Amino acid sequence: MDGSRKEAHTLTKTELAGILRHYPLGELEAAWRPGHGFVNDNWIVETTQGRYFLKHRHPGLGQPDFVRCQHALVARLRQAGFPAPTLGPNVEGATLLVLEGQCYEVQEYIEGQPYDHSKPQHLEEAAMTLGRYHTLVDGFEPSSLCRLGDLYHPALLRANLAGLTQSWQLGRDPDVVQIVSQLAAHAHDLAARFARHGALPQLLIHGDYYADNLLFHGDHIVGVVDYDKARWQPRVVELAEALLYFASPRPSYLKHLVYPGVLQWEPFDRFLRAYARVTVPDEEETQTLPDYIQCIWLQISLLRLWEKGPRPTWILEALQEVLALGDWARDNAARIIDISHSTTKELS
Repeated sequence: MDGSRKEAHTLTKTELAGILRHYPLGELEAAWRPGHGFVNDNWIVETTQGRYFLKHRHPGLGQPDFVRCQHALVARLRQAGFPAPTLGPNVEGATLLVLEGQCYEVQEYIEGQPYDHSKPQHLEEAAMTLGRYHTLVDGFEPSSLCRLGDLYHPALLRANLAGLTQSWQLGRDPDVVQIVSQLAAHAHDLAARFARHGALPQLLIHGDYYADNLLFHGDHIVGVVDYDKARWQPRVVELAEALLYFASPRPSYLKHLVYPGVLQWEPFDRFLRAYARVTVPDEEETQTLPDYIQCIWLQISLLRLWEKGPRPTWILEALQEVLALGDWARDNAARIIDISHSTTKELS
């Protein structure tokens, strides 16, 4: 299972003050946790010189060579005028501080308002900013982040289904067995389609592009934060992830999954059109988009259920929700491709 889901060690105020002594930022006056982002141990700190954002990396996200590459990415974006945060140097001039094997960084604190799901302007701005990000990182290929492997693949989906089946002993109930069989059939079909994928544009994706990592002033983004999961992937991976987030219903109608429900066509179309104003997906990406949407839904839904621990009483209902997402993606693949084609054809 994904070790990065475990809780990070929470720093004490004394430890925070000790870390800040490695930065030319004055003395610590106050500190509090932000309202989101709890994989790492994140803090907003006020010192005698101002307000900053301090991040203590989770061990699963804190390999120094990876972090340095991610910092190089942020520096590249800043140089191009992209709204990434400024990373503060420590007293030795480095943006990464390593103490007793733990990784720390300090960023500027960006004042901004949260993403508003009720505003189409926010959705379009998020889409265009993602397109701009993908344009700016094209050609930036840090070797350590290019060796991390696939984020989503039918083989990983199969592994999650097998792990959940064993952990929850899914062979006991005939109704559950039938759903597991249907999910396995989805994985089999996806494997055949992935095998037919042609060459896809690859780049260093942001890796966590969603509302909590976007800061707005009015209808314009003033901050895109949290590059901890940046890694080399097909570009369509991040486009699929973004569509799954920004085109999902609000509020959720699914009870047991991390995903709110099936996609809504109006925001789906709006996001794609805004993204394509900046970066136009190519033909192969358009064809593979429904495959990645389906694979992400199934792979991550099963993983998050597995991570919940012992077999729950609502197991049948949860698996029915997973299957409903997989069925919807399969049944609407042609429509996803048609919308993508029409969007890119108009704007290319």
